[in-house]
Amino acid sequence: MEGLPGAPKLRFRHKLSIVLIGLALVPLVAAGVLVLRLLEQNKVSKVDSGLATAAAAGGQAYLTQGADAATAATTIATQADVQLALRQGNRYPVAKLQDVLPRQDSSLAVTLYKGEKVLGGKAPKAPFLSASVDIRGCKNCRVLVSRPFDQDLITDLQSSGVVNAIQQLGLVSGKQLVSSENLAGPVLGLTVGEAQNIRVNGVSVRAQAMGVPCGDPSANNCQVVAMYPSSALNDAIDSQRLRIIVPLILLALIIGVLAFAAADWMSRALNDLAERAMVLARGGARGDELDQLGAAIDQISSELSSRVGELEAERGRFKETLQRYGETLAATHDLNALVGAVLDTAVQATRARGGRLLLYDPERGEAIEQARIGTARGSRTDLPMVVAAGIGLEGEALSAHEPRVIQAPRAMLAVPILREHQLLGLVTTVDPEDGGFSDDDIESLSALAVQAGVAIENARLHRVVERQAVTDALTGLANRRQFYEVLGREYERSQRFGTPLSLILLDIDDFKQINDSRGHLAGDAVLHGVAATLAELIREIDMAARYGGEEFAILLPQTAQEGAALLAERLRREIASRPIRFGPDEIEGITASFGVAAGPEDSMTQIDLIASADAALYQAKRDGKNHVTVAEAW
Repeated sequence: MEGLPGAPKLRFRHKLSIVLIGLALVPLVAAGVLVLRLLEQNKVSKVDSGLATAAAAGGQAYLTQGADAATAATTIATQADVQLALRQGNRYPVAKLQDVLPRQDSSLAVTLYKGEKVLGGKAPKAPFLSASVDIRGCKNCRVLVSRPFDQDLITDLQSSGVVNAIQQLGLVSGKQLVSSENLAGPVLGLTVGEAQNIRVNGVSVRAQAMGVPCGDPSANNCQVVAMYPSSALNDAIDSQRLRIIVPLILLALIIGVLAFAAADWMSRALNDLAERAMVLARGGARGDELDQLGAAIDQISSELSSRVGELEAERGRFKETLQRYGETLAATHDLNALVGAVLDTAVQATRARGGRLLLYDPERGEAIEQARIGTARGSRTDLPMVVAAGIGLEGEALSAHEPRVIQAPRAMLAVPILREHQLLGLVTTVDPEDGGFSDDDIESLSALAVQAGVAIENARLHRVVERQAVTDALTGLANRRQFYEVLGREYERSQRFGTPLSLILLDIDDFKQINDSRGHLAGDAVLHGVAATLAELIREIDMAARYGGEEFAILLPQTAQEGAALLAERLRREIASRPIRFGPDEIEGITASFGVAAGPEDSMTQIDLIASADAALYQAKRDGKNHVTVAEAW
């Protein structure tokens, strides 16, 4: 050691090398540790944000399934034969009810109860998703529509499109994960709210749960839980660490070599300066080198602190953006709310002062503005309401299906919204806070546009499905399910305000002969033609529906029985006088019989109103067909 007799003495060059290496490596190591920690936190935050989005979307999909079950239960509860069977305490074959379930969904099970006694179907085995509706006029009678916690339900929940290849959804009931793709068993440490580390059957996962209602009396409530394997998270963090540590080691080696070379050069310079000791003794530049070194270290520390602050701010902004986008996906079924949320998220992600969103019309080849915010308001010259493909910056983005950006005279970034190469729209941001858009802004907005495409497509499909669910495909009129829903609302409104409500039931005469003599395509043409006549002659507030087979129903709010009878007579004459076009031919002589009833009267129910109109209809049939019969007073 230095200072001991006979021990080798370190030369000044070696001491200086050690000092320089230490001065350079200590901030480098500290910065490396700090960056590694921030990257680890950023990765965990990204996973947590993805779990929050997946749990919210899964919970929303679960509630949608519950709403479908509630709709089916309400429809079944209005069935006259179901009500009669439960009132009389008779069993009812629930297989007959399959056609009233949403999309004839075989995963939904129907159970009919009178008190605790099952009169139809089987009692579901907990846990399960369910909706229950009481039957009016029947004490302790109810309809339960349920769906078990199984893999099919998980598959439907994951169809929301926000669960990636590593994440998975599950259903928890009573501290047990009862349904997921790969895991099942007891759950330890799960609470509703923030993302957390839990164990499922001994396997560690990162998870976030959302409480949902379920039919399990042994559990206080159930949860939809989004899970991410802890092993995959740790592997990703280790991979990030490796990508940082290896360059740091190489940089440290380079710094060591440079520090040794600098110490050698400084040592030689000091030897030269030794010859000028007298000059140095008079003042000169003593301490200047150390002062400059200290200033350089201060500058490095300041820059590192500034960069750390930027990373923290960027991480907070990224987390906020993901949270906003989670809200966007939760509003998938509401296209107007979806447009606003996507646009707000896009402006925040690119640090812009304004922006707008357009939806593309493929028939016209144009994109039409849906919303604009911030400094984009009032700009009609460079941001017209309608953008044609190929014209202007936004038009080029539409035609090329790629982002387009300009920095002057006005900074503008336009990114197309695509879904499986199909153009859906365009999102544009303007006037960034930094004066121009960077490559990171283009990448961020492009990623958001991809997810926006999924959400917009889902919203459009939801609208189509909603229309199909309440419309008869052949005639374009409302179907039986929609008829019962509107009848329930209008009947309740008539009772509340004391206004009349009339019902017309009509049946095409000798329809079977048309099918037998001309074929079923001719029968379809007759149904379509009669439906067109009904739709043409009723008011906007009235509703025409295909009640079943060749039978139609017309609901007439605020219409007394006399007015309904006049309308029925007019419809009878129009149907009889109009030929039906069938290919090159015409089918003539089509007639229909009509039954008219009105309400509500004292103690009359919706079923009673239908029964009165139905009895009048069959009286018209017995009177020789092509006739209008008015039901007797209740």
